[in-house]
Amino acid sequence: MGAAAPSPVRFGPFEVDARSGELLRQGLRVRLPHQQFQVLALLLEHPGEVVTREELRKRLWPDDVVLDFDLGLNKAINGLRAALRDHAEKPRFIETLPKRGYRFIATVEPGAPVAERPFAADASAPPRSQRIESLAVLPLDNLSDEPGQEYFSDGMTDELIAALARIDSLRVISRTSVMTYKGTRKSLPVIAKELGVDAIVEGSVARSGQRVRITVQLIHAPTDRHLWSERYERELRDILHLQAEIAHSIASQIQKLVDPEHSYPVAAREVHPEAYEAYLKGIYFRDKVTPEDLERSIGFFTEAIDLDPKYAHAYGDLSRSYFYLGLFGVRPPKEMYPKARENALRALELDQSVVAAHIALGAIHVFYDWDWASGEAEWRRAVELNPGQSLPHFHFADYMSIQGRHEEAIAEWRRGLELDPISPVRRAMYGMILHRARRYDESIAQCRKALELDSTYPNAMWFMALSLEQRGELAEAITALRKAVRLSGAAHYQALLARAYALAGEREKALRILGKLREMSRRTYISPFDLAVAHLGLGEPTPTFEWLEKAYGQRAWRISEVTLPMFDGLRSDPRWQDLVRRIGLPQ
Repeated sequence: MGAAAPSPVRFGPFEVDARSGELLRQGLRVRLPHQQFQVLALLLEHPGEVVTREELRKRLWPDDVVLDFDLGLNKAINGLRAALRDHAEKPRFIETLPKRGYRFIATVEPGAPVAERPFAADASAPPRSQRIESLAVLPLDNLSDEPGQEYFSDGMTDELIAALARIDSLRVISRTSVMTYKGTRKSLPVIAKELGVDAIVEGSVARSGQRVRITVQLIHAPTDRHLWSERYERELRDILHLQAEIAHSIASQIQKLVDPEHSYPVAAREVHPEAYEAYLKGIYFRDKVTPEDLERSIGFFTEAIDLDPKYAHAYGDLSRSYFYLGLFGVRPPKEMYPKARENALRALELDQSVVAAHIALGAIHVFYDWDWASGEAEWRRAVELNPGQSLPHFHFADYMSIQGRHEEAIAEWRRGLELDPISPVRRAMYGMILHRARRYDESIAQCRKALELDSTYPNAMWFMALSLEQRGELAEAITALRKAVRLSGAAHYQALLARAYALAGEREKALRILGKLREMSRRTYISPFDLAVAHLGLGEPTPTFEWLEKAYGQRAWRISEVTLPMFDGLRSDPRWQDLVRRIGLPQ
């Protein structure tokens, strides 16, 4: 790598040998494509110095090669950061200097040659010790006196996942993936293999009155070997401190194996026990995401706030409930979004680190204000506050996808999938991300993977149908949408089915569905966007734009889909161009 950087070199838990072209972490090889390795090599030749974009271009690509340099370099930097588990907003290794270049900011030291190592430095080689780089917290068993206390054990599981996800050096699987193992009889090694993790935390919660007993153990998953266990018993009013204590104990054990220099923050404030219980019930019902359960969650979050008016997280999660009610068209967006904003801002007044509030506020900026820059800032902040939580990555990726930044969106979504690998919801939405990028075959493949995980998930059928239509496979698209309508009956599935029928030449069927939607709109809220989609399929541009204007005026969330491939036939229409401009979408 030149005279400025001896080979091999070491930084953090990594070692690089330019002669062998290897990057190793804790002695195991990290697979790194050639261009990403060359970027790393050049940065390490000049530690602490700015390496300009022009210097990187000369190193990576010959002058006679014609390509999109910005896209290629961004992909290489993003891939390298992913391999190093680094973050652009809070870098440990690679700092971005906008419009100038990049700088390697970590301490670089000489390392031992690979040939002198007493073990094989390959990802398939057996580890020297039981390293833990990734972990899953299985749903804690409910051993309480009452079966109805399930929300409490689930809440404890969520809190423990969130606490451990703050450890930068650890990949922690998110809630939606681990909850699929609730009550499972699968062995721990099998679960670990399916989730791709090194360790499992399992345990139980027993609550009696105002006392709670929590037992947890840490297990090295591939060998099924017990590494550590502990039992805690406290008054319910100390529950947040108890959660922090559990997380700190587990983190301490992991630090000994992985990252002894890591300092785990333990911070928790006392909370009214009944307020905490109401908050957990709010989370439990909110995450079911049905109209009835969203309404119930609002009641519980409000109860928590009434009992503890300074409960920042309750305000943050209440804002998300209001936002979902507006987003999914359960209640008019113009009524729900202002309430979501009010509670998100109150949460951040009390505590700037409430991730749920930043997520909700970002969504409000985008889908209600059309203020895309402010939305991006909020979602970037959410990722920065907790890069180990999958939800901020997914929201940020969705934003970039809608904005047409497809390569960035796909890379960000994949980061989220590393934390949430077996969620049908996330896998199906990945299909939509790929559909927006016009990668239809890949989109269909991801939707089919989602349906393998949950054959009854209607959104996977929706997103798959969109790509099937673009491939001209209308019969298959209709089959998928008919099943979605049978499972849910939601208005947007019916509108999409009407469109598919119209495209297939079955106009009478399309008109019957459209008439049914109009009749439903007299009794309940139906998004104008859905009626626009039906008219679009029927080839009726004037009513299509009339309903799109109504959707715009109501801030119906799916108006952001006006740049989807299904609308490509309208792109030359000045009405489409004007609408897209007002929303703030790329043309």
